Amino acid sequence: MRESDQNYEWSLAQLETKGDGAPVVLYVKRHPRDEPRSPAPSSVFEPFSPPPRREEYFDPPKEFIPPPDEPEPPEPDPEPETIPEPEPQPEAEPEPEPQPEPEPEIEIEKHRCEQCDDYHEICYYCNVCDIAYCARCWDRVGPHKSGKTGPGGVPHEKTDQRVAHRLRATLEAAPSDQEQDELFGSDQDTTWFGVVKDEAGDSIFCDYGRYSDIINEITKSLGPRPGHRFPGLVSFVGETGAGKSTLIKVLIELNEKGKPTHQTPVVGSIRHQDVPTSGDVHLYVDPRTFLSEGPILYADCEGLAGGEREPKGARSTMMKRLHGTGPKHQRTSSALDRLTQNMPHSTEREILWADTPEKQTREFAVTQLYPRLLYTFSDVVVFVLKNPRVIENVIERLVDWADAALEMSSNQPVLPHAILVLNASELSIDAEQWNPVHATEWLMNAVKDSIHMNVKCKKHAQTWRSRGKRIETVEDLLLSYYASVKVVRIPGIGRPNLMQTQLEQLYQEIAAASDHSKKRKRELRMLLDAKELQPYLQFAFDHFSKNLDRAFDFVQASFVYNPIPSDFAGNMLKLAVNIMEACGNNLNGEQIFYELSFMVASCIMLDSTRSKTRGLANMIFPEYVVHCDNALEDFCDRYWPCEFVLLMGSRRNDVSVGKCVNVRSGHGSKGHQNKDGKVIAVGSYQSRFTAESYQEKFRYLVFEALEKLLAKLRVRIMEDSLPEEKIAAQLHRDSVMLHFYKHIDDVRNKSLVSHSTCFSCLMSPPQHALPCGHILCTPCLSAYGTQERDAIEISSCPMHLDTTFRSWKIFLKPEAAGVRILTLDGGGIRAIVALEILRLIEQTWGNQMRIQDFFDLIVGTSTGGLVALGLVSMDWSVEQCINEFHQICSKSFARRFGSNIPGYSMIMESVHRSKYEIPPLEDALKQAYSKNDYLFGGFRRSNSRIKVGVTATTSSSISLLTNYNRARIDKLPYNFQRPENAASELRIWEAARAACATPKIFKSYSHEPTGQVYSDASLHHSNPIQIADMERKTLWPNESKSLPDFLLSIGTAYNRKSRKTLIEKSSIIGGLFGQSKSSSSASAAMDQIRSSLAAEKSWKEFIEELGLPETERHRYQRINPEILEELPALDDVNQFKSLQSIIRKHMTGDLAITRAALRLLATAFYFEKTVPLTRLPDGTFLFKGKKLRKLLIIASY
Repeated sequence: MRESDQNYEWSLAQLETKGDGAPVVLYVKRHPRDEPRSPAPSSVFEPFSPPPRREEYFDPPKEFIPPPDEPEPPEPDPEPETIPEPEPQPEAEPEPEPQPEPEPEIEIEKHRCEQCDDYHEICYYCNVCDIAYCARCWDRVGPHKSGKTGPGGVPHEKTDQRVAHRLRATLEAAPSDQEQDELFGSDQDTTWFGVVKDEAGDSIFCDYGRYSDIINEITKSLGPRPGHRFPGLVSFVGETGAGKSTLIKVLIELNEKGKPTHQTPVVGSIRHQDVPTSGDVHLYVDPRTFLSEGPILYADCEGLAGGEREPKGARSTMMKRLHGTGPKHQRTSSALDRLTQNMPHSTEREILWADTPEKQTREFAVTQLYPRLLYTFSDVVVFVLKNPRVIENVIERLVDWADAALEMSSNQPVLPHAILVLNASELSIDAEQWNPVHATEWLMNAVKDSIHMNVKCKKHAQTWRSRGKRIETVEDLLLSYYASVKVVRIPGIGRPNLMQTQLEQLYQEIAAASDHSKKRKRELRMLLDAKELQPYLQFAFDHFSKNLDRAFDFVQASFVYNPIPSDFAGNMLKLAVNIMEACGNNLNGEQIFYELSFMVASCIMLDSTRSKTRGLANMIFPEYVVHCDNALEDFCDRYWPCEFVLLMGSRRNDVSVGKCVNVRSGHGSKGHQNKDGKVIAVGSYQSRFTAESYQEKFRYLVFEALEKLLAKLRVRIMEDSLPEEKIAAQLHRDSVMLHFYKHIDDVRNKSLVSHSTCFSCLMSPPQHALPCGHILCTPCLSAYGTQERDAIEISSCPMHLDTTFRSWKIFLKPEAAGVRILTLDGGGIRAIVALEILRLIEQTWGNQMRIQDFFDLIVGTSTGGLVALGLVSMDWSVEQCINEFHQICSKSFARRFGSNIPGYSMIMESVHRSKYEIPPLEDALKQAYSKNDYLFGGFRRSNSRIKVGVTATTSSSISLLTNYNRARIDKLPYNFQRPENAASELRIWEAARAACATPKIFKSYSHEPTGQVYSDASLHHSNPIQIADMERKTLWPNESKSLPDFLLSIGTAYNRKSRKTLIEKSSIIGGLFGQSKSSSSASAAMDQIRSSLAAEKSWKEFIEELGLPETERHRYQRINPEILEELPALDDVNQFKSLQSIIRKHMTGDLAITRAALRLLATAFYFEKTVPLTRLPDGTFLFKGKKLRKLLIIASY
């Protein structure tokens, strides 16, 4: 989208054709004021100029200096709120520099002074007089001169009238039911997560993708290089009606620089104070830190003690649904609302533990599930209580909420900070109480006897004492659950200036606590950036949807998402962690690193030989010692568990009843926890094995082993005529590696396998899977295999020689050969268009060669991904791929029983959460792509040199699922997924399932081993050309500055005139609602149109960015047939054969087909130099080499 288009919503109006045949799309702008805005009344949020210093806006006024009566008006906003209708302009005289059209003047709002009756830009509201004065009149009022106070000793406070209006509009909001419904409608897309019930009554956990939306918005605002962002999560909790949403709203609004641009919560109406307002958990962003390194996010949690009363936000949407004004096919008030707005990050998980009526209640989710999630990830928890009658109840709430979650996470690096907000405090309290330090002291003093008198406090204190912790005061008890506790008072209505001051105090306490939490995480090396945090959140969502009473383990989550870097230290660490996980209690930490020292030394010897580093051990080892230190330190800090064991019984017959599982970096917050998360004792981390105590010994062991290996290497070089690298590889294998892995395998009875590290050399990413399941990097493959022209043949795995292979060849692209790429668009059944084009290319060759053998990389989106997987991973011919694809479509798009009955299909979709049933789709994919074969790694029967990737959307971003591995690069705009082991890998059918999980058609695919939830990526990358080109440059870095030999992009056809008709004729609408038309169903058809338009736009932008000269444009070709017939909907399987025939008719003999076929044939040859080029006297160059050679062309049929 063009930059100027980003602030507007566009609607398709008309299609016509230019003379050159290019499509022209005319759009109608929707005025920005029609877009959803902040839910506050517009009169309160008129734009105004911020004060000159940002800090002054929040500081309580001390000495006020009135501004001049007639200040200079500010310059008009560069983007005015209104766009004037174009008027015919007279011909302007030519000028050297054309001037922009004058912008319409913006009238500055002025306020009436109720004393002098004049209008001024700034007036000041008096809370006692309840009147607005100008600067002059303020000092003329008698009570203001003498410093008198109002009833109850309330002073006359001078407050900017605009601030006062904002606060009053929020605190005294009384919108009508219709107005509030509209506000709730605009607030729906701020929902982060929640629990809903489907039509069958089952509880469903919904993640609406709000976190991803905020992070994407921040990233987009920061430009192409956003850098790392470390968000701080601040959770607002408290009883219903305490004012949580109100506080978040005013914190956001008072931090806006000018016109409000950030979303704020919908506050409760003073007419319905006893009814819960917000449902579920909503997420908002703080404007002041929005673009900073540490943006603060506010989580607004549904109120405690709300019972089963449905919050007005949820009820409002439900009433729309029942009365036909909302999306009728929604199964909940908001569960599918995100999908109708093209929110691909929305995911749903069935709550498996909600198997009793009590666990299915709304109150149970609010009091048990939400605290587990928020306590685990929050940096700060803000408890809001409104004028509590009994101060002991405040402490009970603080402790009860945390106690429900404390033992539900292990290895949590820090405890959250707690800020207790006493909302609507009386204005007559001692002035010192407005200071958070004094307010905190007052609270602790007021409840000091609760530790001995209050039943709940006594119970919790005794529990901690039984764990060995000294609890003498209420503060001691609270600091068992929180990193710190502060109290901030917020006044009731009547003193807006004090209100503003206290809100700033609250903000400063939040910011300080958030910074302290992140600083502590950074010290523990557990600080996650915005991108890293998302997988942990998803893992927690998945975990707590299945297990409410089992602890979420941060360390186990890190294993799944593989954050360990892939340098030598990281690879060494991965091997150590794998040994620890595999051997369990059979090896202690010292034994693990003793065994590891020999393998590390041998890898250093091998790497020094490959890098041509010469010298003795004392010259080589210093280059690697820092890696050894880092691996040991990381292992001890982040992976080696505490050795504390709780013993019960007599001294002679002690029985172990619990072992601590917390690691050093996650130990300080809670003490000793067992595997279930239960705190079994307090105390610090205990281990005889530490980095400090073992570092020198580990260095010595590695150095000694390296010295001996280098001595052996020198002797072998003198005795053998083989190249030094070959000798070093043999020595590494025979003297160390075989014995090392045999010993480990004997202990665990199973081979160690890594998908992210070459466990043969610990230096490079593994790329080449062997039949046994081990994966080698290219240097190791070359060292232990036999080199052929374009391939390496290997007969056994160097990690265990007891298994031999039968002619296992791995094909490599010759260095002199260029790269050839194929990309396939998504489009439901219309992927048959690409298959027919590929078949026509093969027919040009007389059906003597297979199309996939002419490409090095094939990338597909949606059903284009299914085609790519069939051609490469399954090695199908095009003919077989057509047949299999037809079978998959026929089985997957089969209508449900009763789907032709209007209304009934809506109920079925609500129950099943997708238009089509999932089992037929998954059965068809398993039958076509095999049930057990992995996309990458695992035990293999065949091997392909062609690399294939399919795109999918995860909750965090676009992901690329591939049959190959490569070095990890963090700065790409998509995730290259490669887990640590085969158990977390996708099978081929699962990759296909992830690629075709089209929103509104099929439910998202949840991959159980990793907790990742995938959806179709066609709305974002319907043409994966950019991803394919980035992968080319990453896979073959030597080719990154060169152009590919050939890049062919194939679309799924288009028709200029039928796009509008497509909405009306789409089978999606008919399938869901009979002959009715629904905005949500039309949205599905519009998604298809947008996807088609985006595919062409992606291609044009890609070519424009390349800036190719005319002589190089032949290297890039796009084939996307234009047809006159109406295009079928993506799920209209009845049109499959018809579309197939249309493409054959239109494209047979087409020049584009012939051109692609000839170009591909030409790229099958390359010239290989045998000697360096020679410059001749006349300035020309002489190339000497081998004749042109065919590049692996396999006959078929």
